[in-house]
Order: sequence, then C-alpha cells, then structure tokens
Amino acid sequence: MAETYNITGEPKSDALFIALEGCQKGDRVIYHVGPHCGGVHRFSALSASDRGMCLLFCKRVGEGMFAYLAVKKT
Repeated sequence: MAETYNITGEPKSDALFIALEGCQKGDRVIYHVGPHCGGVHRFSALSASDRGMCLLFCKRVGEGMFAYLAVKKT
C-alpha cells in the first residue's frame, strides 16, 4: 500500500528530492497545502517532474484549499 509523506513544514529546498529518493514507487509526498501551488518546494516539484521522478497532482482538502502532491514514478 502506498505511503503518504508530508514535507510542508520542511524549510530545506532539497527536501522533496530527499523524500522521493527515500520512498517507494507510488508513494505520495505532500509538498504544499493552500489555495494555489506555492511554498519552497514548488520549483523542486517541477524539476523532479521534468526529470521523470514523479507525477504532480493536487487534491481538494477543503473549500478553496488543495494539497499538492508528488507521486513517485520510479
């Protein structure tokens, strides 16, 4: 079963890459929660997606609030 990791409170910009390296295929990493994609990990998420490491998704978690996730591909 896929695990979910939350790095929204992690201030280091490389935290998403570290989380993706340490998890299994299909695991989800929540890198931001808010009305729009933002936070210190948004550019890392784009870079990881461009490198083929993950797929990016958002999931509604409340009225006007979304969780932004990276799902590990390989």
